[in-house]
Amino acid sequence: MKRLMLLVAALPVLFLAGCKKEKVDPLKPNVMWESNANFGVVELTDRLDAVVQVYAPGKIQEVKLVLNLGSNNNLVNQYIKLEQNKSKGGSNPVLDLVEDESSANLLGGLGMRVGKSLIGQEKFQLDLKKILERILQGQPVENNTTFTIEIRVTDQASSTDAKTARFHFTAAPSISWPKNTFFTEVDLDADAIECKVEILAPGKIDGLKVKLEDGADPAVTSKVKNRTTASVTLIDLIGDTKVADGFKGYFPASSDISGKDRAVLDFGFLYDWKYDMSGASKNVFTITATDQNGKETVQKVTFKKN
Repeated sequence: MKRLMLLVAALPVLFLAGCKKEKVDPLKPNVMWESNANFGVVELTDRLDAVVQVYAPGKIQEVKLVLNLGSNNNLVNQYIKLEQNKSKGGSNPVLDLVEDESSANLLGGLGMRVGKSLIGQEKFQLDLKKILERILQGQPVENNTTFTIEIRVTDQASSTDAKTARFHFTAAPSISWPKNTFFTEVDLDADAIECKVEILAPGKIDGLKVKLEDGADPAVTSKVKNRTTASVTLIDLIGDTKVADGFKGYFPASSDISGKDRAVLDFGFLYDWKYDMSGASKNVFTITATDQNGKETVQKVTFKKN
């Protein structure tokens, strides 16, 4: 029993020892990420702060970025002049920010001071998000992809520090209309088609709004306003509790879509409403889907009455 009590008494000491922060040698290089001190995985979004600070009290001699962009590794080669640093067979490319003129030009064009002028400096900063965005610009990126950038710093005393930043990519919401792939204008006087618009949100739906734009038929405008709490033409499917009953059977609302990765909006009610329209009109609805990462997708759907 005495032995057990000693072990139990030692547990708080062990716990405290495990919680101690890693000591930083003030004389050696150090890479710091103020908004992400532990360099945990972060979501790659527009609002992400990915600026890291590089400190080298012993004066900077060498700075390299080792990128792992998976199938996109070869995209980095165009920014590398030193042959040994290029991606070959999918290997991870290296941006030498001091010795490689092409790599220095890439970051210089993004407003970061690099190149041979770094030698002898004690500090500078890098915006890793800007680097990723420039390299991946215009390229298709698969949902649920992770990219890494390892920052390696060496000072003039050959002391080093290396930190790895990890970025996760979740695709923005997508909006599709299976029976009308190109979202062409729908003629309500012609044969009816299925008007179900699908929203897929890998990052989970946080906001879903449908706005009837100005210039719509007065009857359509009136019907929409009568189904919203503030009598407006903005149908807030999560924030407005009244629309759940007003568009029941056509639009899901509230908990049926909040936090979900899929929703279907059925605009088929317009075929019934067309009999109340006074004349020729064009009725444009703007769908705005926002996910929990703040990524947003907008799409218009148009219905005309002759």
